[in-house]
Amino acid sequence: MAYRGVQTSKVSPAYLHGNSTSHTFAFSAVAELLDNAYDPDVNASEIWIDKRSINNTICLTFVDNGYGMDPNKLHKMLSFGYCEKEAVGSHQPIGHYGNGFKSGSMKLGNDALVFTRQANYMSVGMLSQTYLKNIKAETVLVPIVSWSLPDKMRSNTGDVKSNLQSILQHSILKTEKDLLNELDSMEKLKTGTKIIIYNLARIGNGNLELDFDSDPLDIRNPDTHVKDYSTINRIQAESKPRYKVSLRDYCSILYLKPKMKIVLRGKKVKTKLIQKSLSQTEIDTYRPTWAERPIPIRFGFTSSKNSDDYGIMMYHKNRLIRAYEKIGYQKQPNELGIGVVGVVDSYFLTPIHNKQDFQRDDKYSAFMTNAAQKLNDYWNEKRGGNEKTAPQNQQTVPDWTWAQCDNCLRWRRLTTGMTSEDLPDKWFCHMNADAQFNRCEIPEEPEDEEEALSGATYKKTFKKQQQERKIKIKFMAAEQNRTREMLLAAKEKELARKEQEMRKKTAVGEVSSTAGSSSVNPNSMTPVQIRRMKKDLDKLMKEKQNKEKEISELKRQKTMSERICREYQKKARHLNLDNLISSVNKQIEEDTRDVTSTSGTIQIKTEEGDIVDIIPVEEPSTSGTNNCNKVVDLTVDSDEEDGPSAPKISRREDIKPDISKIKIEPKQEPSKVVNNTQNQNTQTDKTEDTKTRQRLLNLQVNVHKLLKMIVPDEDLGKPENVEDIVTAMILHNS
Repeated sequence: MAYRGVQTSKVSPAYLHGNSTSHTFAFSAVAELLDNAYDPDVNASEIWIDKRSINNTICLTFVDNGYGMDPNKLHKMLSFGYCEKEAVGSHQPIGHYGNGFKSGSMKLGNDALVFTRQANYMSVGMLSQTYLKNIKAETVLVPIVSWSLPDKMRSNTGDVKSNLQSILQHSILKTEKDLLNELDSMEKLKTGTKIIIYNLARIGNGNLELDFDSDPLDIRNPDTHVKDYSTINRIQAESKPRYKVSLRDYCSILYLKPKMKIVLRGKKVKTKLIQKSLSQTEIDTYRPTWAERPIPIRFGFTSSKNSDDYGIMMYHKNRLIRAYEKIGYQKQPNELGIGVVGVVDSYFLTPIHNKQDFQRDDKYSAFMTNAAQKLNDYWNEKRGGNEKTAPQNQQTVPDWTWAQCDNCLRWRRLTTGMTSEDLPDKWFCHMNADAQFNRCEIPEEPEDEEEALSGATYKKTFKKQQQERKIKIKFMAAEQNRTREMLLAAKEKELARKEQEMRKKTAVGEVSSTAGSSSVNPNSMTPVQIRRMKKDLDKLMKEKQNKEKEISELKRQKTMSERICREYQKKARHLNLDNLISSVNKQIEEDTRDVTSTSGTIQIKTEEGDIVDIIPVEEPSTSGTNNCNKVVDLTVDSDEEDGPSAPKISRREDIKPDISKIKIEPKQEPSKVVNNTQNQNTQTDKTEDTKTRQRLLNLQVNVHKLLKMIVPDEDLGKPENVEDIVTAMILHNS
């Protein structure tokens, strides 16, 4: 249905180059053209890849014997986004974006001619960046010319002539005859397609990106070193893997189960049935919850001569997406996992549009984690988890040798003893020694699908053995600890016994042994003696510390006592004893003027020997003959006054007496002293005696107050005792 006035979308010619940059290396672009020949809508059984020189222009050609295309299908192939591929039985189409031919051909060169032949038509179309640039086109234009068969007649309409003129003017073929010759060369194929790519891509130095000269039977990607972009494009030591250098090696592993014969530069590529070319092959299964059925993963050791050809091979609908991806142990910087190859059809993952990787979604992450664990399990079971159980570069022999028939393209398992090197370039079913599978009409040998889906084909005992080994080691360690503890206990018991025997020796011997430890050879001493000496030394050190503490405390007390004494001396200097005595004498003179008679007196002498005053004391006595006067001589020592038995008190003028230490003797009856200078023959009456006593009491009170001011902290008793205190103080200071 046409929509009048609605413009169609345009595709800029620059998009052809931008679209081609999705391919990271040239072989992935070649794979896009191989996929188109392999898919069910073409179903080619053979494809030829070669280098040609047309009119002095190097070209890369692809020729297949598939179904070919009519003009309408050719137009869709040269357009973007058209994909009408459908599965035929178990044959699943690889392409589904409608972009493979455009991106792949424009990666290899700037221009491409497509020749296709069917039973009723043969056509040629051109996809050319050079043509679009020359005509300054604003959108992509694809000239197409068709001829009918078998008469090889073409239409003479204006559009056909214009398309033919565009092809002849802007391509490497300059005449219609040249176009028909290319189509006629496909006549023996009856149907098929030929692609000629010219103006091939070149690298920075002007050389072709693809190397046709190093090997005449191969097309090589220049063996340049891989660049490390984290170090400003410094080259790495290792080179690219073989499948990225040689197109022949790449094509040999491109399909999981090859059904198309590939002839590269005149020689057939020996395709590998890689999942059946391994040694010690085992099958494990991945069982995600979202999968309809378990996903088998085949593991084995590589039989390749290339030491780097190991890892997991991830296919999608029979097409290789990721090759030799290192997982699990293989990522570690050691030899664990080296040589193990895993093969899986990752139909459940989604490849990106250049078919060189998968979308990194949750399914991808979960699968890679699970596959890594399964590869580790396989290695552990086959190599026991050891790192160096087999030489790294040792080539293993496959479990079986398989060959593909050049006629029916079926795979046959050969008898024991044959290797791939024993096979000729062309091998047919009738060469098979097994009579059950030696004819092309016989189907291939059925695979063990039921066995693969039931679970792993080998027992995983390594983890169980490891756990048992850990338990055993733990048990042995516990036993060793118990044995060690028992030995230590026995040694301690023996040491205790020896120590007890040592203690039974005499204490003198032990002390002398300890004291003379300095003269004893330490090498000949027992541990018990050493510990005892150490214990005694610690005891002496503690006693030394205690003595030092006591000495420090005594020094502190001495310092404090000296300080207190200095304070007392300072206070005593403020006490003027002469003033005190003068004051006392004056008071006594006033009190004794009217005294006519006294029973006894106390004479107070100064330090020079003079009598300062006489204190009358009424002390009645039964015998007048025994009355005597007590003379207090301040000039004599206390030992002369009190007799030889009295304690001698040294006179020190710089020390104030401690009144609390003065011993106050009980008051004795003083002898009555008769004053020779005064005759007291008359007795005073009671009134005068009472008055005198009252004055004496007042004097005692005043003196008591004075002493209280001098030494406020001392207990001086009552005022009646002040006489005794003053007397003792005078004696102490004398």
